[in-house]
Amino acid sequence: MGYNKEYYNKALSVIASRRSKAQQDAHNRLSAIYAVHPDLMELDNRINAIGLEAVKSAVKQHGSGGLVEMHQEYKRLFAEKENLISIYGINKADFEPDYHCKTCNDTGYCNGKLCKCAREIAKDLYFADLCEKMPLKESKFSNFNTDLYPEADRENMREILEFCIGYAQQFSPDSKSLLFFGRTGLGKTHLSLAIASAAIERGYGVIYGSSQNFLNQIQDEAFGRKDGDSLNAILDCDLLILDDFGTEFTSSYISSAVYNIINTRILRGKPTIINTNLSLSEINSTYGERIFSRIIGNYVIKQFTGKDIRQIQMLKNNP
Repeated sequence: MGYNKEYYNKALSVIASRRSKAQQDAHNRLSAIYAVHPDLMELDNRINAIGLEAVKSAVKQHGSGGLVEMHQEYKRLFAEKENLISIYGINKADFEPDYHCKTCNDTGYCNGKLCKCAREIAKDLYFADLCEKMPLKESKFSNFNTDLYPEADRENMREILEFCIGYAQQFSPDSKSLLFFGRTGLGKTHLSLAIASAAIERGYGVIYGSSQNFLNQIQDEAFGRKDGDSLNAILDCDLLILDDFGTEFTSSYISSAVYNIINTRILRGKPTIINTNLSLSEINSTYGERIFSRIIGNYVIKQFTGKDIRQIQMLKNNP
């Protein structure tokens, strides 16, 4: 998928600014060259005039005789210009815009498709937006310290860490969905965000947020209280991360929306990561057999164990 259309539009705007700047810089360099070497400006004017005349003649279909003569004169003038450039020791590249992307010349498109540079800019813009909303920079695999967990739980958490690293390295839009469950403060969100960061770095579109916020937004849009199309974005993104699953207010509408999200993404083969403080039995009793069976049958389930490492880390830093 990639990212929402707004990020691609922003990326194309950035590229357009780059193109405009490259062309203006080239114009300034050319003006400086002409100021010192007016004979080059005269040659360029004559070359451009012949080119324009050739186009007019071709359109009017006046025959090939005149075109041949103009082509010969064009080649002669161009050779003369090349000779002067060499004599004056001018860098030929100064005559042309120095585009940031040599593939698309800062148009944003290559062979009718979005250029890689546009996708990279969209990724960077999306990453910057996400960093403002969630601590991606702080949530890395490298700073997930399993030594903070009680000895009895350490091996389990090391296995979960290694699993998440492998999952992130091999992530694709058909990766398995994951259910992380366990008490609060055990690192579920941390590892989910580390996976999100890796997916974003590889150019995939990730949507992260609390299930309560998502469901409230979907409900408000459905009943006309807000504008937007959050549901389709949630259903279509490459990776969806539902944090704090089970904290939302339950109702028949919310339960239906939860089932729709989980079931539709399963049918489309799109991965979802669910983080919850609920136990498996509590998920079953909260959401019912229909939702619970879809999760159990299609998700890789990892139980986080131990004590609240945030409290442990705080006590460690503030003895």
